[in-house]
Amino acid sequence: MKVKNVTGTNYAINKTVQIDVNTPNINDGYILPDQTLDLTKSLTLAELDSAQQLRDGLKSGSLVFVINGLQVDQSESIQIYESGHSEWAKIFVPEINQSNLYEGLASGFLYVKNCLIG
Repeated sequence: MKVKNVTGTNYAINKTVQIDVNTPNINDGYILPDQTLDLTKSLTLAELDSAQQLRDGLKSGSLVFVINGLQVDQSESIQIYESGHSEWAKIFVPEINQSNLYEGLASGFLYVKNCLIG
């Protein structure tokens, strides 16, 4: 999940959030002004789902989602976030879409003729 700080100041998100997970940095825990940061490199899906700072940042307009390299506006970011973790996770965990497809095929909800997946 990539988010961008659209404010002119550091935005405190979570002490475990790191700019580079391999190198400690004095700015770890912050999203710097105009910086886009992939939170999935530092936080698990459960941690993202319960991150109050992320929720507050999106609702205040300090943070917005960046999807496929494109920054979305505040209302779209809120709409994506409020759709729930099983939905917004699709923007950064491609395996979820594949898993949902396989589950639909296995359960008989989907029938696909001559389909190649992979």
